[in-house]
Amino acid sequence: MDGLAFDIAHLLAGSMVLVSFMLLYQDRLSALINVYAMHALILALAVAWQAHIQGAHHLYITALIALVFKTLIIPTALHRIVRRLGIHREIEPVVGIGVTMLFGVALTALAIAVILPVTA
Repeated sequence: MDGLAFDIAHLLAGSMVLVSFMLLYQDRLSALINVYAMHALILALAVAWQAHIQGAHHLYITALIALVFKTLIIPTALHRIVRRLGIHREIEPVVGIGVTMLFGVALTALAIAVILPVTA
């Protein structure tokens, strides 16, 4: 991969991490479903980008499946279920948002610490 392709791949990976933290931060169910759809969209974009860069055309099918199911069908079905059940409240977390975010950062740092020696 050349410089720009590598930078775009890193941008998409960083976006996945950022949106994952957004998932941890959400306290409304409908907003959580919307962020899930955004997460799935970025995943589909990342897979499509890798398909383009690597010339692996079968990955386009994977990206399309992720786009259709995870970005469109599943969130639409979940929104419909939430509306039909009349669930319009906040999610009750076991621990606070701050502690949850701290654990998320710690687990991300642990994942980076584990993978760096393998890739170096």
